[in-house]
Amino acid sequence: QNHDKVMSSGVSALSEDSPGEIFGISAVSRLTGISPHVLRIWERRYRVVEPKRSDTKRREYDREDVRRLSLVKALVDHGHSIRHVASQPTSHLENLLGEIVEIPEAEASAPKGSEPTVNLSEARIAFVGSLVRDSLREACDQDKGLRIVAEAETLSTLLDSAQPSSVDVLVVEIPTLFEKEITEVQNAVEALSARRAIVIYRFAKSGVVDPLDKDLRMVTAMRAPINAPELRLACAADLVEPDREDEERRADRARESIARAADDETEAIPERQFSDNDLARISRLSSVVDCECPQHLATLLSSLSAFEAYSAACESQNEDDARLHAFLHKTTADCRAEMEAALLHLMDVEKISLRELD
Repeated sequence: QNHDKVMSSGVSALSEDSPGEIFGISAVSRLTGISPHVLRIWERRYRVVEPKRSDTKRREYDREDVRRLSLVKALVDHGHSIRHVASQPTSHLENLLGEIVEIPEAEASAPKGSEPTVNLSEARIAFVGSLVRDSLREACDQDKGLRIVAEAETLSTLLDSAQPSSVDVLVVEIPTLFEKEITEVQNAVEALSARRAIVIYRFAKSGVVDPLDKDLRMVTAMRAPINAPELRLACAADLVEPDREDEERRADRARESIARAADDETEAIPERQFSDNDLARISRLSSVVDCECPQHLATLLSSLSAFEAYSAACESQNEDDARLHAFLHKTTADCRAEMEAALLHLMDVEKISLRELD
């Protein structure tokens, strides 16, 4: 099968005569190329697989789990959304991957002189800004359907140089987003005859951003920071009319995920490794050590811990709110625990001791 060549080599490395073999999360990570952190997120958020648990609550994966994860990894690497492929049966994932590797062969066998196939996911991109330029270039390198045709420091400079109908997607960095900037971007989209614009912002009022998700589909707003895979998906998205039924199915799955997470008592809330007082002391270290990372991590952890406490308190509301906030509480606690581990490691590297700060 051609799609086997696209999958991680881990599946082929499994012994065919040991169907009952069990793998730990570290082994699965090595076999599939998916980091343990991403594996946990895919399982918790999207239920890609549901491994069994040992007596000590450790994850136990079988051969079919590894094969499914390898298929999902290969499809995501080829631009599919994890939200879309996570719920698909394994046989359908195999067919999807088979179609991907068969496309070049089909194109190669097409008669000479035949009309080229129009690919609506192809997009000519004009970029305004500087901070995410490298991420955008990386996204275009990863997807042959994306091509940067113009770059400028300001929107006015781009409009002076670009020709109408020469741009499909306009990507604009606007650190602080207000109604005025939205109007300017909309006018630029119309002037360039572009399909739409992606605005990457850091701060904005909800009253400015919320309508963009509902009525003004010509502009998509994304909060920074943003990485290359996210940019790649955003630039290729919405070029085809969205499937409303698919959106409803995703919403249903999200509600089911929240309900399952809220009812799942197998994983307890991890205990805090740092008190508020500890974090306050660490946050004052910037004047003591050259690296300010301990200060930044302590600040992030303070925010996470505060939101975790807020979500836990909200569980006492009505039943629907309790389920939602139980999900938020658990998710935030898991994130906080991983950030605490990062801070502990950083403190060890930097030779920082809380006892010495007293």
